Amino acid sequence: MTTPGITASVFHAMNDQPEPKRHDAAAAVRAEAVQADSARGEMVGMDQGMRVLSYLIAGVLVYGGLGWVGDHFLGTGFLLPVGIVLGAAGGCYAIIRRYGQVPSDPGAPTSRWSARYNQSTKDKTEGAR
Repeated sequence: MTTPGITASVFHAMNDQPEPKRHDAAAAVRAEAVQADSARGEMVGMDQGMRVLSYLIAGVLVYGGLGWVGDHFLGTGFLLPVGIVLGAAGGCYAIIRRYGQVPSDPGAPTSRWSARYNQSTKDKTEGAR
């Protein structure tokens, strides 16, 4: 027969996670909140990276497509490369306008989304204390 304590310790050993202390439940809740915030922070970075990449790809595809259409109907051969270059430049401009803002206050968020994320994180950590 196994006791619940042995079963729990075996479960945590199999998952390579330390077993939380039984008498300090608040510390376990804070540790879980910090781990969840860390995972969310990684996802925020991945989300922003994907948006930046999509701006670049969309700019090249849209303006390159317009250049191709112009070349096709006008019988020229230079509008496609010009459209690709202008699309890449336009995508870089959009990225700089969107993500290149430097806040005047070092602790201030750089976008509306990060302001909401920081506020929700702050609320959660204050509630765990």
